[in-house]
Amino acid sequence: MSENNNLPLVDVRDLKQYFNINVGLFQTKPLKAVDGVSFTINKGETLGLVGESGCGKTTVGRSILHLYKPTGGQIFFNGKEISTKSEIHDFRKSATMVFQDPYSSLNPRMSVGQIISEGMQAHNMIKKKDARMQEMVLKIMDDCGLAPYFLHRFPHQFSGGQRQRICIARALAVQPKFIV
Repeated sequence: MSENNNLPLVDVRDLKQYFNINVGLFQTKPLKAVDGVSFTINKGETLGLVGESGCGKTTVGRSILHLYKPTGGQIFFNGKEISTKSEIHDFRKSATMVFQDPYSSLNPRMSVGQIISEGMQAHNMIKKKDARMQEMVLKIMDDCGLAPYFLHRFPHQFSGGQRQRICIARALAVQPKFIV
């Protein structure tokens, strides 16, 4: 994806996310979780989405990353609309998410080192057997305030705050341009 400094990094226009809920036997009705949200984020900016519990903040984030297929609206990244599978795949190489519940978003069978390096391997940033991988993981862990001896520990061995740091380290490991 080419970068144009004059364009917003992320441009969301009239985003809608509706979910069908059952209201009776064979009957559904749309629940409007997000309806008509628009905003832009320029490179280097931070946007805080504020609202009461259940108002759709997480749904907006998941919809932007196409973890939920948006019901309507447009999402642009570096001036290019994200709508096809290929565009979504390319976008996800530059965007990542730190999920609200760190414990449920961490694989309990993977060590911290495996969790942090998984995205780097998936995006072909580094090979699994590359000798530099552990060095890169340890650097990211240090940046996130995680001690080196945590490398081979598992998620259940950490406090909630430490798990959140692991999630942040995992997100930063792929060197994203955009983080939800």
